[in-house]
Amino acid sequence: MPFENLLLSSCLLPGLTYFKESKASVKVEPLAGETILFFNIDDQSNPGCKLRQFLWGTEKGQRMCDLMVFYAKDSERVICFVELKDNMGDLGHGTEQVINTYNTFKVHLHQSYTAKAFIFASAGSSPYEHDEYQRKLLKVFGKNNFDFNNRSNDALGDLLRGIAPKTGGGKRKNKK
Repeated sequence: MPFENLLLSSCLLPGLTYFKESKASVKVEPLAGETILFFNIDDQSNPGCKLRQFLWGTEKGQRMCDLMVFYAKDSERVICFVELKDNMGDLGHGTEQVINTYNTFKVHLHQSYTAKAFIFASAGSSPYEHDEYQRKLLKVFGKNNFDFNNRSNDALGDLLRGIAPKTGGGKRKNKK
């Protein structure tokens, strides 16, 4: 299921730039000139999405993130892998889910995009393994291309746009 096919599948959430799962939610308000598409890719919350079957076939037990968010402005293209958690104590699971989904999905994509990862929790504080998860995300997504947050719903929009994070993920340059 190449990315183009996702546009035609039930994974796409047409017209929505808001997603809630359990107690956690993310929202991005598109600015002028931006295109933002949300894809609910986890078949546990969206049984009509067949991305899991495409990526892993009948293999069981693969961890998958909740959303993919496509962002475009001018010539910039971003695909962000997003996981929502009820508690920041689940940061380890969220890290594993975004990395596993990206590593499996990237072989089906052209390299004309920037991959990013975002983990949002509705409560809790970062676990003591915070640095370990940050290193893992840095290794896979690179500097300035990930964030985890439990304070602000605008953090996803900031990450997509390359605005410096308020927490985690290292520093990013502000785009002009």
